[in-house]
Amino acid sequence: MIDRYDPKFVVLGGGTGISTLLRGLKRFSKNITAIVTMADDGGSSGMLRRDYGMLPPGDIRNCLVALANAEPSLEQLLQYRFTDGKLEGQNMGNLILAALSDLYGGFAEGVGEAAQVLRITGKVLPVTTESIRLIATFSDGSELIGESRIPKYAWEHELAIHSVRFDAKDPKVNPECLHAIEEANMIVLGPGSLYTSLIPNMIVPGIADAIACSEAPLVYVANVMEQRGETEGMSLSDHIQALKDHGLKRTIDYALVNDGEVQSDILSRYSEKGVAPIFISEDEKMALSSGGTEVESGSFAFYKDGFIRHDGLMVAQRLLSLCDRYHEIHCTGRETAL
Repeated sequence: MIDRYDPKFVVLGGGTGISTLLRGLKRFSKNITAIVTMADDGGSSGMLRRDYGMLPPGDIRNCLVALANAEPSLEQLLQYRFTDGKLEGQNMGNLILAALSDLYGGFAEGVGEAAQVLRITGKVLPVTTESIRLIATFSDGSELIGESRIPKYAWEHELAIHSVRFDAKDPKVNPECLHAIEEANMIVLGPGSLYTSLIPNMIVPGIADAIACSEAPLVYVANVMEQRGETEGMSLSDHIQALKDHGLKRTIDYALVNDGEVQSDILSRYSEKGVAPIFISEDEKMALSSGGTEVESGSFAFYKDGFIRHDGLMVAQRLLSLCDRYHEIHCTGRETAL
């Protein structure tokens, strides 16, 4: 039975996308597991992959910092990026994770040690500990290897991403991830890049099956804005269909979509880059509802540092309400008001 006061959340995505949500969730629950994609090959993570053959630490680092209960100075250290010299562009936290992985005999072990040092709330798990690279097939049939290159290539060549897969056949899933999904009271997909953060978790063998077998509610947190090179022109239904096309075997119970007002000047700045808000019409809401997916709208975003971001606290509060609601409907047969 669900502990209404501390449900077990499993959040799947990439570190940058889900870190804001994790910060909000940790204010309400101690039972949080972040399952993080290992497809990243850009920036500091890409350097470490090329030079040392290690798994990409960047997304993991962002999740660790989001769930950390350590001194602010330590968090700042982990996010520090060198600006010149031979270490230019390298991130201190990534270097520390590289050192811990070497000291403790593996990437997962190094992440576990970092989690203890940071006294994080919950767990951060790599979805696999095998080296993988993401391959995209585009609407014209062309292909490209490399997570960091895919959106840029799609945008520059005005192509849509048709599908993604790994270069390694059937990479082995981290068994801790399967256990976390089995024990979850709520499973959350996103927010994050659809094709380069969320789907790379879904296509690791075992993840989609574990989600399908779970009795916990499944929630999709849609990005506030389209993502250039990935989701321009895609509706919420298109997002959900892409997840199904890549192995999702069950209905998403709830989809969270921002409908809060965004200032026109901010929207204009995004529009200049070919990006619009993810909009959902009443007809689309009804169509999704008839298929079993309830659309939950709300003011889930705010503007910061030139970008529209999710408000992690507002999203977390809605997830908690939905978890209680789902429990009441499926365990007692009566619905509580949100």
